[in-house]
Amino acid sequence: MNGILKYIQDNNEENITCYSSRKFSLDENIKDTVGENSDADITPQSERGVVAEDDPPQGETVTIPDKYIKNKKHPWFKFFLDGSRHVYKVDDMTIGEKIYPVLAGQYIVGCCRRDDRDTLKKEKLTSKIVLSLPKCFYTKRGKAEDFAADYCNKLNEYLRTENKFFASHPDIQVDKIVFYDIDKLDEQDQNKYRNSGISKIQNEMTDEEQRMVSRLCKEKKLNDDNWLIKDGSLQYNPRFSNMERSDFNAMRTNYQRVVGVSKSFKPDLLKNSKGEKMALSIIKLEPFTRTKAYVYKSAQSDGQKFAIWYLRLRKSDFKETPFSDIVKCEMVLMDENDKLSSDDINSISANLIQEAYPVCYGKDARWANHLYPVYLTETFCKSNYLSDNIFLSLF
Repeated sequence: MNGILKYIQDNNEENITCYSSRKFSLDENIKDTVGENSDADITPQSERGVVAEDDPPQGETVTIPDKYIKNKKHPWFKFFLDGSRHVYKVDDMTIGEKIYPVLAGQYIVGCCRRDDRDTLKKEKLTSKIVLSLPKCFYTKRGKAEDFAADYCNKLNEYLRTENKFFASHPDIQVDKIVFYDIDKLDEQDQNKYRNSGISKIQNEMTDEEQRMVSRLCKEKKLNDDNWLIKDGSLQYNPRFSNMERSDFNAMRTNYQRVVGVSKSFKPDLLKNSKGEKMALSIIKLEPFTRTKAYVYKSAQSDGQKFAIWYLRLRKSDFKETPFSDIVKCEMVLMDENDKLSSDDINSISANLIQEAYPVCYGKDARWANHLYPVYLTETFCKSNYLSDNIFLSLF
C-alpha cells in the first residue's frame, strides 16, 4: 500500500533507506501511584517551605470544614481537561552512516463541560497525528518548521490521491512533522534517539493543552463561577515546548481559575517550614484533610511559582499504597508576592472532595486517586484514538 513510509523513501534530499522494520507501540502502563513525570527530576530551590496561603494553620494539616463540603449549591468546577498520547516506532532509516528510528504518535487533548451534576458534555476535542524524524532529515536552508509544513502538505496530497484509506477518511491526515535532536544526547543511553523523538511528540500534546486553556479564556468561559480541573501537573517546561518562548510565556496568565490535580506524585518533592520532607505528613493525612499549601518555585518551569498542597479525598478501606485517595493540587501564583486565600484553598479542596464521588472502583490501578468527571473526560478522550492496528497500517 502507498503509505507514509513509501512517500518518505521516495521523496527526500538525502540517500535515505527505510527498512520496513517491525512496527510497535512504545507506550508503557504506569501502575504506580507515586512517580509522575512532572515530579521525577525536580529539586525544590529552598531549604525550608514557604507558606502559600494568607491565613495558615498552626499545624501541618488542615481539616476541611463541613460547611464547605456540604455546600453543593454551585460546584466551582465546570470544565475538565485531559491530554493523552500514544507513540509508536514505525521504522528505521539510514541517513549517512547512522541508523535512526522513525517515530509517530497520535495525541488527543479534550475538554468536557458539566452544565449540571448529572450531565457531562464535550466542550472541545483535538486529535492529531505527528511524525517525528531525525533533525538531519532536513538539510536545506531556511526554517526547518517551514520545510516541515511544506513537506507535510505534499505528503497529505499524496496520501489522499494514492491511499484508499486516506481518500475515504478526509478528516485523517498527518498534522505535523517534527524533527528530534540528535546532538548532545547522553551517549550511554541506548535509546537516546528514540527518547528524543518521543519528547517531541509529548511536547506537541502539552502545547495543545495550553492552547486549549487559552481558547477557553478568550471565549470568557473561565471565571470566578466556572473553574477548570486539568488532569496532571501545571509545571510546563519551556525547554520542552515546540512553541516560541514568547507564546509560551503568554500562556501563564490563563491559569487563574485552573487547578492541576495529579493522581500520582513524588511525595518528598516539598519541604515544610521546618525544612523536613513532607512524605510522612502526606501519608498521615486523615480523610477530608489537606496539608498546608507551600510555594514551589519550579526550575523546570523557568522559575514560575506554584502553590502546592496534598488532599485526602475520601475514607477507604481498600488501599493499594499509602498514597491511595491522595491527590496533589497545584495553582499558578501570578506574581512574586502572591498568596492564596486559605478560605479559597478550603473551598477548592471541598469541591475536589465532592468530585471524587461516585468512585470508579477498579477501573484502573489509580482508581482511588481519580476524580470522577476527570475519569470520564480521560475515558472520552481515549475513546477517540485510532486502534493500534489501523494506525500502524497507515505507514
